Amino acid sequence: MLETTVFICGALVMILEMVGGRMLAPHVGTSAIVWTSVIGIVLAFLALGAWAGGVFADKKLSLKGLAEALTGAAAGSAITAFFHASMGAAIAGGIDNLYAAAVASAIAVFALPAFFFGMITPYVIRLRIASIDTAGATVGRLYALSTAGSIIGSFLGGFVLISLFASAAIVWGIAFVLLILSLLVSPKKFWLRLVLLAVFVFLAWQDMAYSQWRKEKYGEEIIESPYNVIRLMNGRDSSRGGAAIRLMATDPGYSQSGMLIDDPAEPYFDYTRYYALGPKYAPRAKKILMLGGGGYSVPKWLLSGKSGIDPDFSLKVVEIDPAMTKTAREHFALKDDPRMEIEHRDARQFLNRQRDQYDLIFVDVFNSHYSIPFQMGTAEAIRELRRAAAPGGVLVMNMISAITGENGRLFRSVWQNLKKAFPDIDVYCVGYPNQPDKVQNLIILARDPLKPEASSPAIVPVSPDAKEIERMERRRYEGDIPEDTPPLTDEFAPVDRYTLMLTDK
Repeated sequence: MLETTVFICGALVMILEMVGGRMLAPHVGTSAIVWTSVIGIVLAFLALGAWAGGVFADKKLSLKGLAEALTGAAAGSAITAFFHASMGAAIAGGIDNLYAAAVASAIAVFALPAFFFGMITPYVIRLRIASIDTAGATVGRLYALSTAGSIIGSFLGGFVLISLFASAAIVWGIAFVLLILSLLVSPKKFWLRLVLLAVFVFLAWQDMAYSQWRKEKYGEEIIESPYNVIRLMNGRDSSRGGAAIRLMATDPGYSQSGMLIDDPAEPYFDYTRYYALGPKYAPRAKKILMLGGGGYSVPKWLLSGKSGIDPDFSLKVVEIDPAMTKTAREHFALKDDPRMEIEHRDARQFLNRQRDQYDLIFVDVFNSHYSIPFQMGTAEAIRELRRAAAPGGVLVMNMISAITGENGRLFRSVWQNLKKAFPDIDVYCVGYPNQPDKVQNLIILARDPLKPEASSPAIVPVSPDAKEIERMERRRYEGDIPEDTPPLTDEFAPVDRYTLMLTDK
């Protein structure tokens, strides 16, 4: 039973760590800073627990003591499952610096279960060692079993459990398994742990009931997938006369997609309306590529005929997360269309493998500064984008950044790569045209200079109309763009350092 305990606990602690980043994602994002904090804090408290477990074993060596350590890990996991959302929100709301917020959130959420998990292996080693002559073999065998369990837990958590269950449900499952394991190790104080098990069941039920209540009362829903924690919210837009809207968010404090419920094909966010610059310069595009589906605002707009582009086109949408597409179908009025093909794949992987060329390419993968897909802004990625653009093709890319100043380093590092691949480039300030040092949505328009720009679209655009597109053109940035930031490459892409100031509130 001792070997089984070590193996199972090795698996469970890795499942907890795999789920950890997802539990913090709604509050501090999923950047390398967050994952570093989760891994570092879990390791730190595993180490503290190992030290404490060794001391505890020397003072009180019995199966009952091991059961107490397992019960502590179970209680710590239950506290994490029940309070992770409120603790994460409180810490992220009170600490402006992302580094500090990520570390503090990881400590609050994972320190307790990690500490008790750390106690288990040294305690079992002390129980199992019968002779100094065989101590080395015993320690080696138990650590090998613990590591084997961790390997199984890594793949089980990352490949299976996260795809099937919500993060809180997984951690509740960890708590239940640990408590049952403690009962199998030692039946002493059986009724006390049965009461604790009943408490766990009640709290888990309350947790699920609260989530359902919020969904029914406020229209809030959380959908988890291997790639995202998707939050859905319903509301009304006072600037549009109280129109009913639906929003989708995958990062703290920002919505990545939005929809007018009464007009699903109308671009809702200002930056999505700037994608109309693509059809202006490629009105007769026959092959269109969209990298990043999200809520499918742009594909719906293109397919609706509002864009003014010739309707005889084919559209390829590359979206990494099948759950995002499913969410768009169920909640954002995405409908199948024979002109649209959807491929679920990482955008960079798609570009590396495909050999087609497109007349119009939309890129909307840089729609967050909490989890930046740096691999899409490197020199190597931009070369692939250039190869995917047909002669006379047009590229329209969205990015959240400033242009000048410290907050513009991410933009300038990508800009240098684009400039080498597309000699004809413009950038538009969506939010603050007179403040290029302010973080905002930037729309980058890159054109093949081999083809003169179109003078008028094939069909008159419905929305945005021609006058609105003219207003967009007036937001073109005309100033100098400093070349003071090294261009991103696959080998060197310090995007977390470039965007640290963006994630400070």
